[in-house]
Amino acid sequence: MTKTLARMDSDAAQASPPPTSLTAWISCCILGALWGAPFVAILLWSLSTQALRSVLTLVFTTILVTMPLAACARTWRRFFLWTFPLWIVAAAYSTCTIVSDKVPGRPVALLLSGTSWEEILGLFAVWQQKWMTLPIAGILALYLILACRLPVWPVLSRKMTAVVRVLLVLTVPMAVYSAQNFAQLTAGIALNPIIGSVMFFGVQMPRAHDELQGKLVVKSPFHAQRSGTDEEVHVLIVGESARRASWSAYGYARATTPYLDRLQKDGEAIFLQDAMSDANLTILAVPSILTGITPREEAAGRHRGGNLLDLAKEAGYATSWFVNQDIGVSTSMGIAADHLEYPPDLHEGLFSRRTLDETLLPAYRREIARTGQSRLIGMHVMGSHWEYYLRYPKSFQRFGSPQKLSMLSSPTTDRSMFDTLVDAYDNSVLYTDWFLQQVIEQARGLQVPATVTFTPDHGEASPSLDGGAVGHGSAQYVPAEFQIPAFIWVNAAYRKAHPEKVAALEANASKEIRSHDVFYTVADLMDITWPGAAPERSFASERFVPDATKEHLARGVLTTRP
Repeated sequence: MTKTLARMDSDAAQASPPPTSLTAWISCCILGALWGAPFVAILLWSLSTQALRSVLTLVFTTILVTMPLAACARTWRRFFLWTFPLWIVAAAYSTCTIVSDKVPGRPVALLLSGTSWEEILGLFAVWQQKWMTLPIAGILALYLILACRLPVWPVLSRKMTAVVRVLLVLTVPMAVYSAQNFAQLTAGIALNPIIGSVMFFGVQMPRAHDELQGKLVVKSPFHAQRSGTDEEVHVLIVGESARRASWSAYGYARATTPYLDRLQKDGEAIFLQDAMSDANLTILAVPSILTGITPREEAAGRHRGGNLLDLAKEAGYATSWFVNQDIGVSTSMGIAADHLEYPPDLHEGLFSRRTLDETLLPAYRREIARTGQSRLIGMHVMGSHWEYYLRYPKSFQRFGSPQKLSMLSSPTTDRSMFDTLVDAYDNSVLYTDWFLQQVIEQARGLQVPATVTFTPDHGEASPSLDGGAVGHGSAQYVPAEFQIPAFIWVNAAYRKAHPEKVAALEANASKEIRSHDVFYTVADLMDITWPGAAPERSFASERFVPDATKEHLARGVLTTRP
């Protein structure tokens, strides 16, 4: 290898002798500083966040990646020009890592794979720091100008060859030490902006694309068709951690749902009085809603070969899926909508995302405004998930103060915190009421038949109101974790077009409604039929029969409630 490097050095030197110009030397130094900036930045970040073996892995992989690139280029001009695209990617990779405090992985890949150019332009239009594009463009232009004007200066001069040899020798003990812990070695490799970028775009991005296209889930066709042909719009909102007894629409003393209270008073929406969740964990409850699978089937490991959006697509509906939740819940069912919205959240917390549900509204308004085809618009929102005080803006801080709360407040046994938890939760319900108002009022402007169905994944226990029980996911049956609010709003055009369905909804509103009934009901509202349809499972049908099994999944275990 030494002979090869020496020969390349000699050839390059003969082709063009090293320049002595001070300007060229300064230009080369500036280019070296720019090119190394992403590596230095991520190295400094990793010193305080990563294990020593991972840091050393970053160092020796940087050496091992840079040296062959430089040797192949043979001159500094070619090196800086050839690696310009890699430098841009490395800079973006380092920036993303430092800003989000972790290397880009599956969440970022899913975000990028699900983002259209229209959405990118929309985000840029509202970006508050557009001025940053000028210095960024300036740095890129400076790099290219300096690189193009750089003389033909060989990379491997005699001094540089000596430096390379020393660096290569140093990589050996670093590699041996780092290899003693495979996890830290792997983490260090991922830290390298060039190697990490190759791994990200070569592995994570293709897999994310397949996930969002539903290709990782085995599906079977429904053979669905729609009875009618007129344009209709149906909206399904899957909420989160909604405690029925904390909604004033269900008799709660505080006015937590003033808008829904008015809808109920005016008879515009059908509120289900005995809606029950199938499971007290999101990952189990949402599949029940979107595939119709029962708790017993889910406990036995059975899965449906398709979901509600697949069914709607087969029947000729355009589909949209807007997610402000764990995207993995959606991809686990193979949801592949015509339009996907998954807002970025670079500051996602330990328990969940921190973006507000209102970030979905611009995409929803765009989809509602489309015409010419029937549409199913689905949303999976954060609702009232813990941490409650992060689920609403300050303007909705109507009850109490969240100052004493932290992410560890929920499981606390300190009774002095109970009232504060109730206040924060009630504020999150108030914000949900406002969010639902935006959705419904936008749909109200449609002239075609339209419905808005709301059902949460599960309920939520409050320690001061539910005998000390906290949150959701208990291993035993806790009523508040399964008793949920749910309703269906229908516009005048839908009432006129489908009076029999509206009559059935009103007649069945007081019966026990289960999560797995929603799949069949929304399909029924959309006038979709297929060989596996079950009218007795649709509470929009006069043939509806309530589930009498009383079976639920409590932390994944099949449980029969008292």
